[in-house]
Amino acid sequence: MNFEDLKEKCILVGVSAGIFLPFRLLVSQYFAEHWLGNLGFATAVSLLMIYLAKKNKLGRFGEILKNQIRKVVWGKSSRLIIILLLGFMVYFGTVIVLVNQGNTVYQEDKEALFQDMFSEEHASQIKLNGPGMEDSEFPGVSQIRYIAYVFSLSFAILNDMTGDWLASIHLILFMEQVEMVGLFWLYRKMFRPVSVA
Repeated sequence: MNFEDLKEKCILVGVSAGIFLPFRLLVSQYFAEHWLGNLGFATAVSLLMIYLAKKNKLGRFGEILKNQIRKVVWGKSSRLIIILLLGFMVYFGTVIVLVNQGNTVYQEDKEALFQDMFSEEHASQIKLNGPGMEDSEFPGVSQIRYIAYVFSLSFAILNDMTGDWLASIHLILFMEQVEMVGLFWLYRKMFRPVSVA
């Protein structure tokens, strides 16, 4: 990577952080009381920036933006970026599902554990139902279900202790990954490949 490319990346990251972070904070504080309302604003700002860059209204920054987008979506790292985006999407989605399971399917077990953690006298035996094991089930499948059970209880308790912030943050991050995959696909349609270093 040459110095000019690194300089362009730093400028782009700095300007993007200077735009997106305050914008998301303002939107979530003043325009959208519910967190779902501020999803899609990053996409709208990104599309506005791309539109202005394509119309040559952003000057030198627009050229840097177009150049770096071409390098990212058509370069050697494009497959790695897609794999990372999909991997993060799976992780954030899995946490959301596990919190939901802990709050619905395993709610009684979660409440028993939660009460035992904060009671002054710990019970010697806590009765937990767990996922159980079926007769015709392979042993490996029951172990996977038990691991999911443990993570469901853990994430659900952690979500309760953070006042539902865990699930909310993971849902926002999940939706941002979906937005980024969509923008990545759109950028591949909008920007033709050029020779990249």
